Amino acid sequence: MILKVLILSSILLGLAFVGLAFRVLFVRDGRFPQISIGKNKEMARLGISCVKHDEYKCWKQGGTDGPGCGCS
Repeated sequence: MILKVLILSSILLGLAFVGLAFRVLFVRDGRFPQISIGKNKEMARLGISCVKHDEYKCWKQGGTDGPGCGCS
C-alpha cells in the first residue's frame, strides 16, 4: 500500500515538474518569465523600480533626508 502511494506521488511530482518547465523544455528559445523587478522591461516601462535601487539613489544624494527619500 505504501509503495503504491510513493509511486503515485512520484509520478504526480514528475508531471508537475514537466508541466512547470514545459515552455523551457519544449519551446525553442524558451525561457522562464522575468520576475525580477530590476530586469523586467515591462515594469521599467511603467516606471516601477527596485526598492534596493531606490535606496542606493537615496544614499548617493546625501543620506535619508535627501530629496525623494523616505515615504513622504
